[in-house]
Amino acid sequence: MNKVKEYCPKCGLKYSIEPAFYTGAMYVSYAVGIAVAVAAYFLGLIFGFDFGPTGILLSIVGALVITMPYIGAVSKSIWAHFFFKYDSLIAKNVKDDSRA
Repeated sequence: MNKVKEYCPKCGLKYSIEPAFYTGAMYVSYAVGIAVAVAAYFLGLIFGFDFGPTGILLSIVGALVITMPYIGAVSKSIWAHFFFKYDSLIAKNVKDDSRA
C-alpha cells in the first residue's frame, strides 16, 4: 500500500526523484489532511450531528483514518506536478501506442 512505481510503463519517466521529494509530499499531505478534517467538521454541521467536542474529534479522526491511503497518494501526485512537466509529444505517442 502507498507504493509508487519507479518508472512509467508507457514512456519510461522516472517517478521517484530523491528522498527529499517525500518530505515535500509530507507537507502537502498535511494540508490535504487539514482540508479533509475541515470537510468532515462542516459535513457534520450540515447534517445536523450534535456530537459534542469528543464526538467531533472522533469523527474527524475517523475520516482521516479512512482517507489516509488516498491522502498519501493525492499528496504525492500534487507535489509531483510541481516537478514533472507535461510533454504533449510523449502523451501523443503513448496514446497512439495504446491504440495499436
